[in-house]
Amino acid sequence: MSEFGQEPSASLATLPTEIADSIYYSLPPATLCTLARVSKDIYAAVQGPLYRRPIINSFRKLQAFVKTLNNVASWDNKTGGARSKSVVHLTLMIDPAKEEGATGRPLIAVILARMIRVIARYNENITISLIIAHSACDAQPVRSFESEQFPRVTNLILDLGGEPVTQLSPSASRTLNTVIPVRRNINRGYDFNTTGQRCIPTAKFWTRFFNGSSFPDLRRLELHHRSRSGPSYGAGNWEGERILFTELDTLGLARIERLVVNSVPEFNDSVLMAGLQHAPLLTDLQIEDCQVTYNALDKLLLHALPVLHRLVLRVSPHSRFARYAKEALNVRGMRNSREEVPHLCPHFRRGGKNLKHFEFAAPYICRSLFIDEYEKEKLRESGHPGTLAGDDSGKIVQGELDTMLVTGVLKRIRQTRDTDSAGQKLLEGSSMEEDRTILERERSLRTRRATIEKEGWTRRLNVLEGICIDGDTFEELTTLAKVEEHGIGWTLGSRPERRAFKVNGDFIDSVRYSHEFEKDRPRRRERQIERDVNDELAGH
Repeated sequence: MSEFGQEPSASLATLPTEIADSIYYSLPPATLCTLARVSKDIYAAVQGPLYRRPIINSFRKLQAFVKTLNNVASWDNKTGGARSKSVVHLTLMIDPAKEEGATGRPLIAVILARMIRVIARYNENITISLIIAHSACDAQPVRSFESEQFPRVTNLILDLGGEPVTQLSPSASRTLNTVIPVRRNINRGYDFNTTGQRCIPTAKFWTRFFNGSSFPDLRRLELHHRSRSGPSYGAGNWEGERILFTELDTLGLARIERLVVNSVPEFNDSVLMAGLQHAPLLTDLQIEDCQVTYNALDKLLLHALPVLHRLVLRVSPHSRFARYAKEALNVRGMRNSREEVPHLCPHFRRGGKNLKHFEFAAPYICRSLFIDEYEKEKLRESGHPGTLAGDDSGKIVQGELDTMLVTGVLKRIRQTRDTDSAGQKLLEGSSMEEDRTILERERSLRTRRATIEKEGWTRRLNVLEGICIDGDTFEELTTLAKVEEHGIGWTLGSRPERRAFKVNGDFIDSVRYSHEFEKDRPRRRERQIERDVNDELAGH
């Protein structure tokens, strides 16, 4: 056959547009940058996927990116505004210490805000994740946020501990819906450590995030203040000082859906109560090692648990509030009967049934998280705990745990509770409306079980010191988890005993405590080469 009779070889350029687009949108930015150099046709075809979700990890790359948008911008006669590359989501990660080391000048908020406004002008529906690493509360650009406006920033993550975070938590990565490139650990003599008297609760620190003016589109806020030396708390007894917010200071809280505060010394009872009161859409809350009292947490759990979908609460093992609560719970007859003991465990049983993910780490945790007073009384009548007794850490020192007795009694009680009301109505001759109500309830329970299994609901408990009530044991918590709703996965750990278990229904698996509860501990990292694909991206 002559060469004129040969069919042309297949290539990306000859594929139908729909098939080619599905391929391009599945490729990473580095591959798209390589394809863009193949031909003019492919270069034009990959522009949409290439700029759809860009990741920019330095101010220099941000400048080049904005320059590209300006160079290819055109006037849209239909909308009467400028248009450029179509960007759906931008992940912008800035390390102020690195930028100052490279340029000799601090990165100020006004310049950063100006760049973001340019991008937002070209893409009205864009969402932006802004991550500030290796910064400090009183350093640029954070200290000047309240003077500028950052439109379309829906996710804001601030690392204020003076050290860069090289890897985000899995939950943060899912929130951003993207992959954050690894950053180098910058150590050039700059000391942005924010420990000391400077970091105290003030309204000014929070209004820049809560007022709805500086970040008018903010939905998810994360503040991380942890350093290698531990939580960054200043000296003094300031955790109870009241912070007053005006109505204008908290307008932006009405749009907040996720709030993470990790070892933030500016966070106290007043800030917590303000966030609770003015954030009706808040469904994802994480509080870790912050100086909030058990009285404030008691109120938080009472009001917020029924509406939250995800809760992570980690109380410092050195919390004097936790120690006071344990002492008060174990005093018999000497404590003032009018004094309310801030006991957190019962709240999770009462209001936490709809949490898709729940994580609780505290010095003291007890079985009140699983069972109420009526169930405790029935267990006692059945002979539990008998001779069972534990030491201060919850380890059994006397007796033996009767697992069959505990699970049998609780299953019988709960099954009776579920069927009593329905059975009584049937015996009395229920009406059609009552029958319909019963059927609807059964249908709701089936739907709930299917939802739990599909979404994989989880619970994690980490006992840091011991059990709330003297004499109770950690093994009992593991047994009680077996009787909880089917399909919910439990992970329970005891730091004093260095033991951990996974519980799902009737199955209990022993796992390594260090693997389950110490994943976030600093590890030695091998030297990594930072792959810079954004230089290629910003030049087109």
